[in-house]
Order: sequence, then structure tokens, then C-alpha cells
Amino acid sequence: MKPIQKILTDLVQHIENEEPIHKHEYSYDRMDWVKNNLSKQDDLYDIGLENLRVLIYQLSLFNQHILTDENGKEINKKPRRNNEE
Repeated sequence: MKPIQKILTDLVQHIENEEPIHKHEYSYDRMDWVKNNLSKQDDLYDIGLENLRVLIYQLSLFNQHILTDENGKEINKKPRRNNEE
């Protein structure tokens, strides 16, 4: 078991190492993407850090996580201000 402080330190370092991208690139269901794209070669700890990074960015950019139903339609979608889309 990793100490929470180690995970948070790794997460901050992961965020600092990422190149900035456009807001629209965060407008997707991260958990659904992982379920559909995870391979046996992936490092699950690194995937976990990336999941947390994307979810934090979604909260910052959209004030919510992006979640979709089985048809790919966003659920619980809140109206976004012009500067959030």
C-alpha cells in the first residue's frame, strides 16, 4: 500500500510534467475511455494518476466530471458558460 502523501506527490509531479492542451480535449468520459482502451501492458498506477489528473482538470474547467451513458450521451450535463466550452 502506498501512503496517500506519496500518491499526492506523484500526482502533483504528473500534473507539472504534462503539456497544456485545449479545454475541449478534456470533454470526454475518462472512465469509459479507460475501460475501452486499457491494455495488459499499461501500468495501472500511471493510469490512475492520469485519471486523477483528467478528473481534476474537468472539475476545474467544467465544474463537473464528464460521465456518459451506454449510448455515449453525457449524463447530468450542466449548462456550460461560453468560456467553459
